[in-house]
Amino acid sequence: MNNLEQKVYALREQFELNSSARELGAAIVDCQDIYDKFSSLSERLALLQRQTSSIAALPVDAPETLDLKEGFQQQISKTLASFGGYFEVWQKNKQASRQDDSLENSRVALENLVVQLEGKLESCWSKWTDQLYSQCMVEKVILDSQREMPGCEHLYDEYVELQREFKSLARQVPETVWVLRNLMDLKNKMEQVRGKMQFDLPENVKRFFKILNQRGRSAGVLLSEMDKDTFCWLLEHDLLGQFSVERSRKLF
Repeated sequence: MNNLEQKVYALREQFELNSSARELGAAIVDCQDIYDKFSSLSERLALLQRQTSSIAALPVDAPETLDLKEGFQQQISKTLASFGGYFEVWQKNKQASRQDDSLENSRVALENLVVQLEGKLESCWSKWTDQLYSQCMVEKVILDSQREMPGCEHLYDEYVELQREFKSLARQVPETVWVLRNLMDLKNKMEQVRGKMQFDLPENVKRFFKILNQRGRSAGVLLSEMDKDTFCWLLEHDLLGQFSVERSRKLF
């Protein structure tokens, strides 16, 4: 083979190599497009898998349990059938199958299943956390009254902080069972704080604390605002030591 023939063969091999590279490049683009259609759904499914282990650990008395048999079989079967149809198309057309309607049908079926699962887990979680919170909640009007009572301010602050932690943890479905345990611990602590609160206050005592805590009254209240019943209540609850008496003006 002379030098010219060698050059011709080399050029042909280079041309074939370039052509194959272009075909492979197009195939990679096609496969990347297929991947992009399902990557976000795959991530959501992975998250659901982790969350499912937490929801499955809910107590037996939870308002709603994780039952994937009822109401899910039809969508699961539809999703599996859609993917089965697309796999058959893939076997024939490989990456070119991204143009086939069966690919979009599979994506839609999977997305519907993901949305249905997300709704189920969220429903189980929100109902259980609502049930748990109802066992330790304090009505806002009652909670606010604790802030106005000497000796109970720390109970208000402590409860509000526990309440904040509870709501933060309950905001979304967890990925580990530790969140369930933490929420139940917080519930128990909130019940303990609630047990120390004063709920049944006489009306005149409520009135006294309300006046005392009004804005602009930081200098205190007139002694005439404290009637006999209020004084006795403060004495009974060992709160007199938190008050002092001062003259508002000189006598001469």
